[in-house]
Amino acid sequence: MLLFIAIGCENQEENLNPGQAEDQITFQKDMILKNKVEVTLKNDFLKGKESSSTNLFDQVAQINHQLESYGIQLEKMEYLSAEGEGQTVFFSDRGNKQLSSQFVPNDPRNAVPGTDIYYIVDGTQLTTSSGFNILEPTINVMDTWANVTCSDELNLPFGGLSSDDIGFVSNAFFGFGGSAGYFPGVIVHAGILPEAFFDAVAQDGGTGIIGVTFTLTYIEDINEDGIGDVAIKEIYYNDYFNFQDLEVTNAGIDYETVSLHEVGHALNQAHFGKVSRTESNGKVHFSPRALMNAGYSGVNRVVEQTDNAGHCSIWANWPLE
Repeated sequence: MLLFIAIGCENQEENLNPGQAEDQITFQKDMILKNKVEVTLKNDFLKGKESSSTNLFDQVAQINHQLESYGIQLEKMEYLSAEGEGQTVFFSDRGNKQLSSQFVPNDPRNAVPGTDIYYIVDGTQLTTSSGFNILEPTINVMDTWANVTCSDELNLPFGGLSSDDIGFVSNAFFGFGGSAGYFPGVIVHAGILPEAFFDAVAQDGGTGIIGVTFTLTYIEDINEDGIGDVAIKEIYYNDYFNFQDLEVTNAGIDYETVSLHEVGHALNQAHFGKVSRTESNGKVHFSPRALMNAGYSGVNRVVEQTDNAGHCSIWANWPLE
């Protein structure tokens, strides 16, 4: 049993696109009250000491063991790198070399059962250290994915802003603020976090990882399709990087491009494309260039070709029969 942290949406309609207000859900305090997840972190990794990736795997395995009684587990993290190749790290092994997971329509375990997949945004961490506010571009990104024509039945309503610091993964696995409960079946934009959080995620991650998406799945395969049932999708962005709207500025990292990539992961797409580097100048090349490339390659805000094909292969038949 879990505590769903409250979402305060009062006076937030001005932040919504036209027509979205009626879709907005207000998550009131204690509306769904269950016991919070209790996890004990004992790894020196969280105390700022040197650590190897093996320790991270041990740490996650320990916490996953504690989470068994809550029926969830951290399956994977997928991150976008500043240059070169990002990575997908799997923590849960259900006997498959290639793990996969999917949202389950009408899943009674979710905060909002039905076929709509809501998203919420951490209202306490909306602005980067450079002064860039991510709320409006995040809504733009969600609308971009919602408007892909092959997935007409996929609705991604805005569930509102959190008045509290949210982020179950940052709290339970890494000890960086966040919440002791989670929002099942909801895509959570868990905010702008400091460089140190990404150093905890991976070696040199603080200066290399632009954004990361975590997937937790339910242990029970409720629809018995052999595919993991998504319980949690949480996205985090690295404040080390100068996020901007590169259609306006000439410097920085384009936030919408990064967020489109991470939301692609939240909607179950994997990394795509071959990466190569020209040794003479150090430039990185992707073939083909796509939103779901594992490395950042400049402004790219269009879902087309390979990205569209990947999305359609997952969502064209939603809700699944």
